[in-house]
Amino acid sequence: MRIRTDEEAVREDVAALLGAGRFADALVPAALQADRLGTHPRSLTFLAEIVRRGGSASAARLPEPLPRPDQTRLIRQWLLAAAQAPPPPVAGPSLAAADTRLARWLDGVAALIEARLRRPPAG
Repeated sequence: MRIRTDEEAVREDVAALLGAGRFADALVPAALQADRLGTHPRSLTFLAEIVRRGGSASAARLPEPLPRPDQTRLIRQWLLAAAQAPPPPVAGPSLAAADTRLARWLDGVAALIEARLRRPPAG
């Protein structure tokens, strides 16, 4: 994971990072991008549960995986990129392992947004 300012991180191509299997590097930029669109953490947590129960392919087929069209465009890019990522390093790569990794990542993005919302104002 690289250290970068919020302004540097928000410009990262999250879909490219996910597609390369660099989920840890994509976490902070994703949280910043989603937060700037007003994405509620519980929306991402709910989507993570859909991924766990039905898989990433099912989540990607949802007409509106998030409440607003701009949020949906953003998350759909991530879902499709994550589906192309190299399998996670587990014994016998499986679709379930990839879905679990994506669901945990979505939970992580939600947790970072939640932490930013609870942070006291600077100054």
